[in-house]
Parts: sequence; structure tokens; C-alpha cells
Amino acid sequence: MKPRRGDGLAVLSRLKRFEMENVALEMVEVNRALSLIENERHTLMEQLNDRGDPDAVEATRVVSAFIRNVSETIHRKDAEAERLRADSAGIHDKLNGLFAEAKRIDLIRTRRAETRRQALEKAETAAQAEGFLSIWLEDQK
Repeated sequence: MKPRRGDGLAVLSRLKRFEMENVALEMVEVNRALSLIENERHTLMEQLNDRGDPDAVEATRVVSAFIRNVSETIHRKDAEAERLRADSAGIHDKLNGLFAEAKRIDLIRTRRAETRRQALEKAETAAQAEGFLSIWLEDQK
């Protein structure tokens, strides 16, 4: 086997690791965005619960508009969070696929390196045996 082929596998392995790192960074960004949405949603719910006296007649219209606005914002945040969760699942699947490919490449590299090592040892052993045989034949004369 030519050494170039093994070098190609090493390059391919590095490329897969680089691609996995990029996908992992993408997943981190999605998770960070989800966390921000959850924090904003929690803050809005607290504001909704902490709002002034809803029994006051003069505040009814303002409180009603506030509640409607916060509810709509929460629904938008929930929809965005659901979209991000779907994206996260897709990214996770992609990362698993890349990891499996990288492992297969590493396994092939390891097997080929072992095959090369065994072939080299076999050739060295054959050369030693030939050398010993020629020495023995010289001694027999």
C-alpha cells in the first residue's frame, strides 16, 4: 500500500473532525438561543404575575393590553423555541453521523497502518532469515 493513501485518510480524518467541531459550535449556538428564549419567557411570566392591582377599574384597560401583549410575545417565543428544538435535533443527528464517519475513517487508518507494520515486519524477518541462511551456507563450504 502506498503511503500517500494513508496520508489521504489522515487528511480526511482531520476534515471530519473540523466538520464535527463546526456542527458542535452550531449546536452550542442553538442551545444558547433556546436558553435566551426560556429566560425571556420566564421574565415575561414574572412580569405578568407581578403586574399591579388588576381590580382597579382605571387599570383594567392597561392591564388587559399588557396581558394580551405578553401572551402574544410568549406564544411567539414558544414557536421560535419549538423551531430551534427541531433544528437542534437535526444538528444532533448530523453530528452523530459525522462522528460515525470519523470513527470509520480512524478504524480504516488503524487497520491499514497495522497491515503496513505487519508487512514490514514480515519483510524484515524474511531478510534476516535470508541473511542467516547465506551465513550458514558460507560456513558450510
